Amino acid sequence: MNTTKRTGFAVIVGGALAVAAALTMSASAASPRFYEDDPIWHERDTEDASGLKPLDVDLFVDLTTNLLARTAAADVRAQNVNTVDEVPDSSWFTNRAGARPLTPEEVFIGPDTTPGPEPGKWTVTSSKSDGVTPGFTIKDAKGQLWFLKFDPPGYRGMATGTEVTVTKLMWALGYHVPENHIAYMRRDRLVIGDGAKFTPPGGKRRAMRLDDLDTLLARADREPDGAYRIVASKALQGKPIGRIRFFDTRPDDPNDVVPHQHRRELRAYGVFAAWLNHVDAKAINSLDTLITQNGRSFVRHQLLDFGSSLGSAGVAPADYWEGSEYLVEPRDIVKQMMLFGFSFPKWHTTRFYEAPSMGRLPESNANFNPDLWKPRVPNQAFLHARPDDKFWAAQKLMTLTSDLLRAAIRAGDFRDPKSEEFLARALAERRDAIGRAYLTAINPIVDPVLDDDGILTFRNAAVHADFATAPGRYRAVWFRFDNATADSEPLGETFARTTQLEAPNALPRHAGAFVKVELSSVDGTMPSWEKPVNVFFRYQHGQWHLVGFERMAS
Repeated sequence: MNTTKRTGFAVIVGGALAVAAALTMSASAASPRFYEDDPIWHERDTEDASGLKPLDVDLFVDLTTNLLARTAAADVRAQNVNTVDEVPDSSWFTNRAGARPLTPEEVFIGPDTTPGPEPGKWTVTSSKSDGVTPGFTIKDAKGQLWFLKFDPPGYRGMATGTEVTVTKLMWALGYHVPENHIAYMRRDRLVIGDGAKFTPPGGKRRAMRLDDLDTLLARADREPDGAYRIVASKALQGKPIGRIRFFDTRPDDPNDVVPHQHRRELRAYGVFAAWLNHVDAKAINSLDTLITQNGRSFVRHQLLDFGSSLGSAGVAPADYWEGSEYLVEPRDIVKQMMLFGFSFPKWHTTRFYEAPSMGRLPESNANFNPDLWKPRVPNQAFLHARPDDKFWAAQKLMTLTSDLLRAAIRAGDFRDPKSEEFLARALAERRDAIGRAYLTAINPIVDPVLDDDGILTFRNAAVHADFATAPGRYRAVWFRFDNATADSEPLGETFARTTQLEAPNALPRHAGAFVKVELSSVDGTMPSWEKPVNVFFRYQHGQWHLVGFERMAS
């Protein structure tokens, strides 16, 4: 199995030597294929991490490393999936979409635990004076810490609405994200806190003054009534100790044993970033915090700062090239030079929807190609994603109905009905384009169940979503499986034109029995569907229980 449920050392060895182990490990009763607690659905941080100190990612090194290393080195299966090919809940991820039905009300609320900053005076403890728009750290009337961000002048709702909408959707998909609220603030609500500092342009850092607030707020969009629209982000629980690296592990965290490029939820993040046009998906827009509970500490990994998503670039509308190119494209530069500038990227001819409230996004997204989408900077976890990782992500996306998308957009409070309707349509079109691309690319059999009568039922995810026609027949090759030795003994094969197949008469039915089933399609138009998925059941307490599933075994 691939999760960290046994011990940190076992996972390290299992991840590093997966191929060698498959070739050389002698099977024995001491190392069964499946354990009594499989499949594991919660990955626990068993080691105390209280000794961790802040260790930030060097942003220049991170940028350079990712720009220079653009291709995945190896086709390695995700190393943090459980025995049924799913990602357990952990300090990285919580199963929501696809694990249970979500309601529009749940998505509208997302991670929120409060209605926003407490009314009354807000004490400014620090400020961001660089960049196009200002930013403040404040304590509300109850002493809660919040980070305030604004829309750039002339683009009311673009950055703030995008930030909140995407936060809700990323929460629904399972990630740990901040609590973000749309709020409105007047200048007289702010007071300067003791020790607040300010660095004027070209000047030295000094104590903040009241007129500095006016200097900063002059760079923010303002409501007709004089108020400022903000996104208020509640400080995350725990002590900040650095950013998420999307390659390798954090060396001082005893629980961080799976290289980040081999974590499925980080690989899938690339699919979700493509869907949301989240072009700024890199280390700086994440945060690790040290959480202490019951005398033990662990690291929680959070994604944040989604202002450069959808049609927004945070400080202005998304540029025409964003989502189509990296910041640096050496081959394109050379091509332009060789053709004397007469070679034009595809985005030059793309029609865009543009509005001050949401920025700029392609007008039509029905033919969106997720494999051609690019963030501003390459991301190693995204580049290591395999077809089974993308299939997993696409399945989750398909559970986000248009009603759920509209709920997230409603939370963004864009106050532009036309643009809100466009966003809902664009997100649905991009969702379906991703499903069409990735649910059909490999064998799409999901949700196998073997009942007491020996009837095996399942779903075809691609056919269910109406992205493909059903094959002529399905084929099941049955084996008696020895959990101690991993040996398989053929029991026979069965065929059906529906998603129900009968087991052979020789199916074992004693307690502790295991069967393996190779499920595939035949007589269809999708050659990739002919490669079987491997399904494992254990007979226990008078019933068959799913204990193993492999979409791509290696």
